[in-house]
Amino acid sequence: MATVFTRVWIGSILIVAVVGLLSIDKLTGHGYGAIALVTCLGSAGLIEFSRLVKPLPTTSAGLAISGGGYLVLLGLGFELDPRLHAWLVPWCLVWLYALFFWQFRGAPSPTRYHGLGLTVLGFVYVALLSGFTLELRFLGPEVGPSAFFYAIAMAKGTDICAFFAGKAFGKKKLVPSVSPGKSTAGFYGAVAGGALVTVLFCALSPLGKLIPLSLAPGVGMLLSLVVISGDLIESVFKRSAEVKDSASLLPGFGGVLDIVDSVMIVAPAIVYTLYALSAFVPPATPVSY
Repeated sequence: MATVFTRVWIGSILIVAVVGLLSIDKLTGHGYGAIALVTCLGSAGLIEFSRLVKPLPTTSAGLAISGGGYLVLLGLGFELDPRLHAWLVPWCLVWLYALFFWQFRGAPSPTRYHGLGLTVLGFVYVALLSGFTLELRFLGPEVGPSAFFYAIAMAKGTDICAFFAGKAFGKKKLVPSVSPGKSTAGFYGAVAGGALVTVLFCALSPLGKLIPLSLAPGVGMLLSLVVISGDLIESVFKRSAEVKDSASLLPGFGGVLDIVDSVMIVAPAIVYTLYALSAFVPPATPVSY
């Protein structure tokens, strides 16, 4: 069992690594650091997902290559030329057709049928949702880096607040059948943490040009519910696979999916929250989406 100290120092290293990549992006004026980060983590997450739900009608490497290619095309489309996005659908279709033809390698069975559905689910869950973090990064040269880092801070900030609130006050379990470690105290800590993170970003970063400070606490609390659902969704996958963590990569954290699950889930919610606010609450400065 990893100690609180272990979780804190490993978490601090991860934060420094992410900030370093974003700093490189800011200094160079390009988002290649974010593209590399999302692609590497997304590909690793796809491998972990495929191992969670074996047997599959395809290899974990094939799933990682298809998802990684999708993220690279998406990121380079934002960075270099939007016309690259036209290749996203053909890329996914080729992979899907290959997946269908893969079924002919053996006799049809419920196991192969279920594996096919889980493989498609893995692509949607990991690759498609991860792509929204890149959309945040490329919202604009000023707001984009802040929005990208906000998604990470929102997910990890609520997780940290939930962890310490649960440690201090957690007695009643939130959903014991899904995640025995999560408590109602941790739930309230996560909601409060989400509001705090959002207020700080709106007050201290360019994100405040899109989210009015008066709406920041409410937006943060709503998004924290999405973050919590992301943790619970992965818990369902892990309990169904009868494992504690998606991998044993980092003590106290588990695998890549254990680290990025809530980021993947909350990124689309942030994207469409910003779209909605831009439509109904004019930003202080125009933003190119």
